[in-house]
Amino acid sequence: AVVSTQSTGHVFQLACYTGMAVLLMRLKLFMTPYMCVVSGLAASNTILPQTTKSRYMVIFILLGAMSIPGYGNIERSLSMEGEYNNPAQEELFEWINANTEQDSVFAGSMPVMANLRLSTGRRIVNHPHYEDAALRERTKLVYQMFSRKPVREVHETLRSLSVQYAVLDKQWCTDSRPQSNGCAIAQLWDREDPVNRGRSVFCERAVDLPELFKPVFGNRQYRVVQVLKPPPV
Repeated sequence: AVVSTQSTGHVFQLACYTGMAVLLMRLKLFMTPYMCVVSGLAASNTILPQTTKSRYMVIFILLGAMSIPGYGNIERSLSMEGEYNNPAQEELFEWINANTEQDSVFAGSMPVMANLRLSTGRRIVNHPHYEDAALRERTKLVYQMFSRKPVREVHETLRSLSVQYAVLDKQWCTDSRPQSNGCAIAQLWDREDPVNRGRSVFCERAVDLPELFKPVFGNRQYRVVQVLKPPPV
């Protein structure tokens, strides 16, 4: 069979999308639908043998081969039982819904921000389900909350992003966990910002300047501080 130029182009395009997905898992959203489109070529005589019988046989073999792992995946999915349960986070979201304006702007760790946006509808400045260079840089600025930078510097950064409330996750605010192995956020900041190495983490000093940060909520897992306007000089 003679492969058409169009079919070759589609295959090369799929190869490009596959390479992108290998480099960045989230980009599989481009690869998956295009793979479905290209799979339609399996029913075309431009790829498979010209005879109908041979073509159907190849298609049957391909479908049979795919159904083996597919059936196992379905069985595993159906066997999973449980429910999501995070009382501390639920308490946080209930407080936000009851005590903040609908257009309030929040900043914090990306996992918490995604759930916060979904559960409260409040505005957030960093989200894990969308990624580009600008958002990565913005997230790095937000994560100064888990660094050892001076309180005033973190305040200026959050104000520049129009943040009104900062959500501090206590698990992200410590570098003393034995399982961190140098990979805690504060320890990573030590490499990025060696000038402030040795200071305590910002989370522990946020209330040292009450004219800049006001604690408004706290439980065993989360603490929320309001980012105040700096007093006039």
